[in-house]
Amino acid sequence: MLNTEYSIMEVRESVRVELWMQGFLLLAGVYNLGWGFFIYKFPDAFYQWVTLEDHPALPVIEWQGLGVMLFGLFYVLVAFYPTRFWYLLVAGLCSKIVGALGFYLYVMEGHINKKFLFHLIMNDLIWIIPFGIIIGRMVTVRTTKKQRAL
Repeated sequence: MLNTEYSIMEVRESVRVELWMQGFLLLAGVYNLGWGFFIYKFPDAFYQWVTLEDHPALPVIEWQGLGVMLFGLFYVLVAFYPTRFWYLLVAGLCSKIVGALGFYLYVMEGHINKKFLFHLIMNDLIWIIPFGIIIGRMVTVRTTKKQRAL
């Protein structure tokens, strides 16, 4: 009997969303809120910095800033309710991949420079692996909870 109780307790501990994951999501949320706000408020400065051109920003740049802020809110929401809103993180992961590709093709028009690479790494690529790990954990937690309910 004691062995069974220990096993159940061990299973409960092993299927929760870990604290570092929630902290990471909060960090991602705050970072993306700040970066999105900068892009939205100063689109010309961002555009000129990343493209190395002295032209006004494309209209899509302001929308990019709004989108980044929206996903920042999503990450904060997922940090507080990880198993309920896990699908928002899946959307965020997809946006990091599709957004990077779209930015390269539409804004950069296929040109690469050091500032673009820095932007790509800091705002898209560094988040992909941790988001994937966190999504995997959330799916495990949700699956285990559903199995217990049966």
